[in-house]
Amino acid sequence: MKLATRDADTVRIFTSGNSQAIRLPKKFRIVGQTARIKRKGKSLVITPEEDVWARFERGVAGLAELWEEFERNQPEAPDQRGDVFP
Repeated sequence: MKLATRDADTVRIFTSGNSQAIRLPKKFRIVGQTARIKRKGKSLVITPEEDVWARFERGVAGLAELWEEFERNQPEAPDQRGDVFP
């Protein structure tokens, strides 16, 4: 059963050792040496694996931006509750 879609390319499936493999066309190249793959229904989704340190640095930069926006609301005068608690 072949599903025809306009935006899909056909690739050949072959065996390499004990694994199945496909040769990706040039326009589908993935940057890096590793990728994650998962099954979604009958489809396979391949996602480039992101460098862990790049992801960490992005997270730290995001926190730094939040910290810059953080403003402490300190009361100008000290609390005058001395009468209640001698």
